[in-house]
Amino acid sequence: MKMIDLTMPIWEGAGYGEILPFTNSAVRLWEYIYYDKHGLRMTRMKLDGETGSPFMVPHQRMPFDPTPLQPDPKFSWTLDQIPLDRLILRDTVILDIKAPEQHEITVDEMDKAIKGADFRKGDEVLIRTGWGTRERAYELGLDYYKRTPSIHFDAATLLAKKMDEMGSGIFMTDCGLVNPPRVQGNNWFRGESPMIPHPKPWPSAEARERVLDLGAHRHGSPHPSSYGALIKKSIAGCKCLVDCDKISKPRVKMIILPLLIKQGGASPCRFIAVEE
Repeated sequence: MKMIDLTMPIWEGAGYGEILPFTNSAVRLWEYIYYDKHGLRMTRMKLDGETGSPFMVPHQRMPFDPTPLQPDPKFSWTLDQIPLDRLILRDTVILDIKAPEQHEITVDEMDKAIKGADFRKGDEVLIRTGWGTRERAYELGLDYYKRTPSIHFDAATLLAKKMDEMGSGIFMTDCGLVNPPRVQGNNWFRGESPMIPHPKPWPSAEARERVLDLGAHRHGSPHPSSYGALIKKSIAGCKCLVDCDKISKPRVKMIILPLLIKQGGASPCRFIAVEE
């Protein structure tokens, strides 16, 4: 048996979420009690729901807002309601779609990957582009999310339909974003009128103005959401997995361990692939 860690590490200053004008900011670790002064050590950690490799359910804004990202999702579990047998040693099919940076996975590429995979009833799904690595995340910083490959809406719709037919529940990918950056960051850092230089994230004046103009949690693009198509049919959507090329087999068993947050909607997560 071989175990492979596919988890994006969490480190001080990591800019998860900073590319968008929402209430995200860099990871912060504050030490405020020290051994030499107090006899013990305590650290305050500031993380977002999309920090590291996130696990995000359809009701992602819980426990603060029960509105699902898409109306009438197939699953409505919060983090603490998901049965362990839906998270531990889950049969998972690898959909291989090699993609360079900034490439949007097309419907034809998705169809070819689905037809070429050993996709069985009840499988979870991992889209492997080979792009996401720890080293690249360390090196690129925010550019990791600006330059990531992503999934075109038509391709996401095809996969969502297939997952629904096969009884799949969890979607995973090594892309930094599921939505194309031109959609996710429309007229912020991509689109017809991107803001140059890239504005500071929340709570900057530009971010506050953007949220007031659009309403919170909107990407401001006229194009449909690839992630929305997938999360409507999923227990959870998971992005920013890393080092998936270390998997040598077309199928694995996944151990998926999000933080056990009461009525939680999203959290950093540990992803372990098990090859037998």
